[in-house]
This record gives sequence, structure tokens and C-alpha cells, in this order.
Amino acid sequence: MENSKNMRVGIIGCGVIAKDHLGAIKDSGEQVELHLCDRNIEAAREFEHGFGCNVKMHDNAFKMLSEETFDAVHILTPPNSHYDIAKHATENGANVFIEKPMALSLKETKELYELGKRKGKMVCVGHSLLYMDCIWKATKLLRSGKMGRIISVHSFFGHSEKKKSIPYGGVSHWAYKTPGGPLINLVPHPASVIVGLLGVPEKINILEDARNLMPNGFSDLLDVTIRTSNGHGSFTVTMAHGSSSRYTNIECEKGSIYVDFSKQIMVYKYHRGKFGPLSKKFGGIGLGISFIKSTFGVIYKVATGKMKSNPGTRKLVVMFYQAIRNNGQCPVSKENAVNVAMILEQVIAASKANKIKDNVSF
Repeated sequence: MENSKNMRVGIIGCGVIAKDHLGAIKDSGEQVELHLCDRNIEAAREFEHGFGCNVKMHDNAFKMLSEETFDAVHILTPPNSHYDIAKHATENGANVFIEKPMALSLKETKELYELGKRKGKMVCVGHSLLYMDCIWKATKLLRSGKMGRIISVHSFFGHSEKKKSIPYGGVSHWAYKTPGGPLINLVPHPASVIVGLLGVPEKINILEDARNLMPNGFSDLLDVTIRTSNGHGSFTVTMAHGSSSRYTNIECEKGSIYVDFSKQIMVYKYHRGKFGPLSKKFGGIGLGISFIKSTFGVIYKVATGKMKSNPGTRKLVVMFYQAIRNNGQCPVSKENAVNVAMILEQVIAASKANKIKDNVSF
């Protein structure tokens, strides 16, 4: 598109995440004609004054997409609406950014990419962990070859809220209406990192449990293991563990990498020789120094205002706009999105099967 042209942007769904998307649009330096859409028009109006430009308000996404033309549309609604809205937006000529999970089936995910290809439009899913600085540093180190080949990757993604409170504020939240329940909203985070590092899953195993911590019998603990041609991967997602525990361990032939998404740090160590008495006594010193340096780097960014909320989302949105302007590649690959959709579909199927089994009386 012409670099001098103001972008026409639609934001559909004005919940909490919309703040970061709007902040990222500001960060991108784009001059935009902004349209905000939410069934609750008051939710949209909360963002109107803070953006600093003329904003048009809508309360019906399909009507807005039919009556207006857009360069970019952000779909920030509950997952069960993603496919229909994204399809309508793409058919009407918009590049679309879809918050995770992109869709609720592998078939729908592939169809959206095929539609985007036919229309010559970009389809981008919000796999934001891929664009956090800590995972970028880890990826750069892996690509240097200094760590050797990857052997295995494990991610842990915890989420919990106040004691005796129902996650997401109660069962009226859209997460409880999603097939598989609230866990499904978290799965794309670690899954996107695993397949981003290891590639196409050849085999997927799923283990989940409902331990009476979630209402309506929804699972609160999920483990997924994946075999690929590049190594093994696994991730754990739980609704009963502090949100501060969100990390990935990458084990390689020549060393180990630890990425902490909550603290936004990356540390690594090389495997050097045998593990003898000296290694036991002093081996942690280098790792400790690495933790300290990385932590002070984060403190500096926070103190200087260089680190904002949801930095991965903000960076990804900025790169989405750069790709539109420059006719570049989508910042999240189709392969990554399809592989995550493959995992997500199997998790949803396993969750349904477990619910049926739990409801059977003997």
C-alpha cells in the first residue's frame, strides 16, 4: 500500500487486550482512521478519548465490515467468533490480526489462510510470546550454533487468581463457553513456542485432570507431549499455580537455555566436561551472575519506561503494520499457526472425551 496513505483500522472487541493493541498502533507511528466496535458501545467509548484522533464507534461487527473498508482489522473477541468475523473481514479486503486462539479447529484455521491467499491479504494470529525479547535472544543464541542441536523443550504456563475465587471472574465469562474451557485460552502460548522451536508435531499425547478447582468440572491441569523430527517437546498448563511461573527450558547438546516470560529474562549455561566436585560447588556462580545481569537489564527498561505491558503483543502488532506497509511476510508464520491449531484441536477433543467419561454413571 502507499506509504503516505493513512491506514483505516478496525478494532473489534474492546476488552482489556484492546488497550495493548491501541498502544502498539501508537508505538508504530501509524496515522490511522480508527473504528472501534463492541456490542457494549460503552466499552468502546472508554478507549475513544485516549487515542488522540477521530474515532468512529460501532456496535455490530458484521455491519461495520460490510459498510466500511479497512486496511487492517483486529479481532479481539471470544474465540468462538474468530472464524466468522475473520472470514467476513478478509472477504471484504482487510488484513486481519486475530487474537489467540486463532480458531477452534484445524479446518477453520486452514480455511482462513486459504482465503487470505486468494484475496492477497495477511492473516496473522497473536502468538505474542514469539515476540518477547527474551525468546528472541534465545532464538538468536540457538541459531548461532553455539548450543548445538535442540534435544528437548519444556514449557510451564501457570495461571491462578485469588483464593476461593472463580478464574476470569465467574462462569459467565466467555472462557467457560469455549470448548475445553478456560485452559484453551492459555494453550496457544506455550504451544506456539514449542512448535516454533521444534517444528511439525508427528505425535501428540495429552493428559489432563479436573481436580475440583474449576467450576462445572472443567480441567485445571493439562500436560501435552510432542514428538517432532527435531526433538521432543512438552508443556504444562495449570489454573492452580501462580501466574508468575511462566517459563521455557531448552536443553541442547552443548548447553541449556532458560527463558522466563514473567520476569522477561533469558539465561544460559554451557555444558563443560564432567560434573565433578568443583562443578558442584561453583557451577552455579556463572548462572547466578547471568540471572543478575538479565534481571538488572529488565529493571532498567522498566525504570526508563522502555518496557510496557504485554511487550510481545505490542511488538507483534508493530511488525504486523510494517509488513502491511512493505508488502512483507506475516510476522507469525502459517506453519506456526497450523501446528498450534493441530495441538489445540486434539486438546479440545480430549477435554470433551474426559467430560463424557466423567458424566457416565455406573
